[in-house]
Amino acid sequence: MENEKNMTEAAVDQTPAEPSELDQLKGEVEFLKAELEASKNKFLRLYADFENYKKRMAHELEAAQRNGKFDAVRSLLGTLDDLERALGFASVKPEDLIPGVKTVLENFTRNLKSLGVESVPGVGAEFDPRYHEAIGAVEGEDGKVMHVYQQGFRYGDLLVRPARVVVGNGVKEAEGSEQSAESEKN
Repeated sequence: MENEKNMTEAAVDQTPAEPSELDQLKGEVEFLKAELEASKNKFLRLYADFENYKKRMAHELEAAQRNGKFDAVRSLLGTLDDLERALGFASVKPEDLIPGVKTVLENFTRNLKSLGVESVPGVGAEFDPRYHEAIGAVEGEDGKVMHVYQQGFRYGDLLVRPARVVVGNGVKEAEGSEQSAESEKN
């Protein structure tokens, strides 16, 4: 009998025991902890990658600005050389100074264009407050630029400096002289 009893106990021990609810919850907690740790590690890697990206972009932006300024300075050094030569010629032959200065101006304008700088439309153009600063009005076609005191420049869509201009007031010269003649009579 004792044999039978031992066999029954052994059979009970060999039957797969269903995991208890506590064991299931412990397993779930361990799984969730592992998942949380993996997500945390992934987040930290992404955060570090993003911080490195920000530093790299700031460095590249600084390098691009430095290179842009370097290119601008390099293109303007030729104008400096031309002006120094013009001063040298001025002391030898002052009458040769004007053509030399005109050449320097043409070269400088060409350098500005190569950098993407364009002049703002001048005499004869419609007055545009985005590009022009009116400093006076004279007789002439209404809203037209009549005289430019200081040339304006733009770089792409950016206004570097507005043109300082005198604008026509819409009074024609003949009308203006008739009005002044009538006012003299009165």
